[in-house]
Amino acid sequence: RNFNMEQRAVIKFNAKLDKSASETFRSMQQVYGSQCLGRTAVFEWHKHFLEDRETLEDDKKSGRLILVRTPEMIEKVRDFVANDRNASLKMMEEALNISILHEDLGKTKVCAKFVPHTLRSDQKSARINYSRDIVAAAENNPNFLKSIVTGDETWCFQYDPETKHQSAEWKSKNSPQAKKVRKRLMGRIHIRPEYRDPEDWSLLHDNAPNHTSLIVRQCLLKPYLSDLAPCDFSLFPKLKLKLKGRFFDDIPTIQSASTQALEAIPQTELKHAFESLLNRCNKCIEARGEYFE
Repeated sequence: RNFNMEQRAVIKFNAKLDKSASETFRSMQQVYGSQCLGRTAVFEWHKHFLEDRETLEDDKKSGRLILVRTPEMIEKVRDFVANDRNASLKMMEEALNISILHEDLGKTKVCAKFVPHTLRSDQKSARINYSRDIVAAAENNPNFLKSIVTGDETWCFQYDPETKHQSAEWKSKNSPQAKKVRKRLMGRIHIRPEYRDPEDWSLLHDNAPNHTSLIVRQCLLKPYLSDLAPCDFSLFPKLKLKLKGRFFDDIPTIQSASTQALEAIPQTELKHAFESLLNRCNKCIEARGEYFE
């Protein structure tokens, strides 16, 4: 208890010197190490002292703060996080010393990694084969990338769906990152009249549910290759970034904003998308068909 009073006195001293709560907490961590009060406690007491509080004692109604690390408390935190990895700091701060999550358990809160699909082994093999075909074609023909014609469709909404930040969860340093399957609309193909001659262009396009005939499926991009489709890994993200955070009243407003956003994308960025295709194919091969960063 005297040790806690000592640390509260340090907080009071720093508050009187107009040092911020963050500065106070960092300096106390350097001095007291694992015995330092938790971040929440330091910030709360710092706020009290800025409001001209003089006493270092707990308020009678507030009860005693949980301030000291013990093996029992660390185990309680471990169980709490294991039962609910999406728990917020606010949910634990009144009962647990939050710094235990970072310093004793090595936990950090991270966002789930979005992936288009949970891949089967045959789908991974298809991704590898496709990537090898692209690499081989580019090696045999220096102008191959320039001859590619591609397109796709996407949805533009009045608001964004759930973000990855909202699905963040606690994880250890060596534990695998969570994956969140992205819900999306697969595109439909549109061929312009000037590209009727198959010798003048190469088709690179995502798969769509209505393309069920064998000859069409052999021609189109194999399923679950959106991270290797220029529209998906380059064009659409740039479009969505321009629209993010804006609310649209109706469909014509969305269409107008989308058109303006697309027209504002420099040609150099569109060219770079095709140039990066080879690099992405090589990464896919190295990742053994898995989705890669």
